[in-house]
Amino acid sequence: MTQFFVVLFLIATPLRTLYAQEEEVLAPESLTEAPEPTKKLRRIVINAEDEYFDSHRHDTTEKVEILSKDRIDKANATSLNEAIDRMPGVDSQDYCVNCGAKRISINGLRGDHTSVLVDGIPLYSAVSSVYGFDAIPMQSVEELEVKRGTGSSLVNPEAIGGSINIITLMPKESGTRASLSYGTYKSQIAEVLHNYVSDNYKLSVGGEFNRQEAWDVDKNNFAESPWKSRYSVFLKQTLNLSSKTQWSTRFSFTEMEIVGGNMSHFRLERPIALQASDTDFVNGDVRLPYTGSIDRITEYIKVNRVEGTSKMISLLDSNNSVEWNLAGAIYDQDSYYMHAFDYLTKDTTIYSDIKWRHQISDSQAFLMGLSYRNEFLRSESQVMYVQNNVPKDNFDYDAYSIFAQHEWFLPFDVELSTALRLEKLKSRWNYLGTLDREVVSPRLLAKWEPTEHFSQQLAYGYGYRMPLTSIESAHGAYDGFVVGITELEKSHSLVYSVSYNTPEFYVTPSVHYTHLKNMSYPLDPLIPHSGPLTFVSDPESHDLVVYDLLTGFKPVPHWLLEAGFEVYRYPDAYKAKLPTAAIEQRLNLRSEFEKNNYTFVISGSWVGSRNIGKYYQYEDHYNVSNGLLGVSDQKWQRAPNYWQWDASLIKKLKKVDITLGVQNIFNYTQTKAGDSPAMWHLHGNHTHLDNRHVWGPNRGREVYLRLTYNF
Repeated sequence: MTQFFVVLFLIATPLRTLYAQEEEVLAPESLTEAPEPTKKLRRIVINAEDEYFDSHRHDTTEKVEILSKDRIDKANATSLNEAIDRMPGVDSQDYCVNCGAKRISINGLRGDHTSVLVDGIPLYSAVSSVYGFDAIPMQSVEELEVKRGTGSSLVNPEAIGGSINIITLMPKESGTRASLSYGTYKSQIAEVLHNYVSDNYKLSVGGEFNRQEAWDVDKNNFAESPWKSRYSVFLKQTLNLSSKTQWSTRFSFTEMEIVGGNMSHFRLERPIALQASDTDFVNGDVRLPYTGSIDRITEYIKVNRVEGTSKMISLLDSNNSVEWNLAGAIYDQDSYYMHAFDYLTKDTTIYSDIKWRHQISDSQAFLMGLSYRNEFLRSESQVMYVQNNVPKDNFDYDAYSIFAQHEWFLPFDVELSTALRLEKLKSRWNYLGTLDREVVSPRLLAKWEPTEHFSQQLAYGYGYRMPLTSIESAHGAYDGFVVGITELEKSHSLVYSVSYNTPEFYVTPSVHYTHLKNMSYPLDPLIPHSGPLTFVSDPESHDLVVYDLLTGFKPVPHWLLEAGFEVYRYPDAYKAKLPTAAIEQRLNLRSEFEKNNYTFVISGSWVGSRNIGKYYQYEDHYNVSNGLLGVSDQKWQRAPNYWQWDASLIKKLKKVDITLGVQNIFNYTQTKAGDSPAMWHLHGNHTHLDNRHVWGPNRGREVYLRLTYNF
């Protein structure tokens, strides 16, 4: 509570929101005047002054929330997880703080129920997203769109929880920008970006290097957060082939390394022979110094990711256009874990679609399209596949679809958007079985906007997902798995929101409901670790509800305050199948003050107390292992509430921006609070060391200085 009052004092220095809900909440740049009301759909326009036609923004029947580039930069976000963590309904979750596995949850759904698209193209799979989100070059991101709800993207209905659309930048003027950042805990960021703009051609090319040091808060030689290093290059270009045709291409390459467990950057090159035991810690206590061999606590992951996309849009006449997308991604991962196994995988995704748009009238538009997606995974493991004869998790996946969407402005200020998608899905696990299904999924968005300041909307979606399980999608399945899945995962969602918006004030309350069926989850064998996990379809259905409120107030022209509050309701049977403890209550506060080329930002997030003992296997986490005598001193089963605060001061000069910031001002971590993520995991009659008792922050306070030079 002391922290809260200290920060309330600091908030005498302010905010301007950069969350903008599309057509609902004013973007910060628009807070000086209300938007012009319109009752006409946007017509199809292609010319040299426009960016490529933003078709992906309209292929949706769900509420859209936007995070701008300005907000991302001011937060000093180095990854997608960091950038998006405090958006309404979004939770960035650490699955394992030793290897750095992360997921992004939307509306309380599991992380693998979140789809990530790049410029409207689905390129991230459940496999590649385990570490792949940390491999996204943030310098290439213009903004992030979050669509909460089932089937939220017309081209990607597998978004059971929601989708994140990464909009990559396209320059508006020529120039070069270079940036350097250094933190007191050895974090380092170096970026360079060059833009070129002519009448018919636009180019962005850049590169970045990012490094984060490992954290060992309790100084026991067993890190609570891993060391990460990433470098990436990207190129995006748009060419006007004629006054009616645009062609846009994008390429990116990222290499990332993660070293978990140790503080000396020691990398494993082969599987270890023996796992850590209670004799490797003083008194068998994970809170006391680790004295064993460094390789027994080390995990090493190396990721290479290559992406390429091509988008061509042609204006046939003033009312018709055609768009063709072709894209591919190759994700390579080499990983060695402290559980004495290795896993090397290559996941390849190929995607293509074609869309026809027809402007029926000023108040009606129609879209129709076809899409094809192919994903195939191949993996190797000396320990699992050769020594233990576990079946490989290789699979081939194909999805063929036809979809249509109709938008219509009706009388009485009502806007109606309907969509229908028909899809044939087939997954072939090379050694484990086949699942072949056809699905029809409808979606609806109804919006009523009687005035330029007030609107409300109701959205319904039906979505589905092929549960393409793998060793990594069930992170920790080092005994392998077999497939007992008989159905697609399916969900229905309803979203209702109301928005009141003026130049000085806005407020948007909303309710999100999800009915989830056939959720896939792993079943342990009767004797733990006596054989592989069995993935099955959950016979129970689960009802999840999220209530949230976002509001902003502008007391003076240069200052805006923002607050957001969320409450999540999950049934206990659902919690028991979640791999990490989800947030259940959260309050976000943000203040931004901008004047005389200075910007001061302070933001805080409060997470409410939770009974984490109800989540998957948390009750089996212990601090002390006594060998044959068993375990003792159970890890905390109730996580306390906590605050986490960040602040930054930015000074804009003629060509240089100087940023001085601090992350985690009050240095709050769960380890410092008395409950580190390290634990002995009890499995029947034996235990093993792990680093997955996660419920709070595990990186402490860091002050950083960032210099950006605009040539």
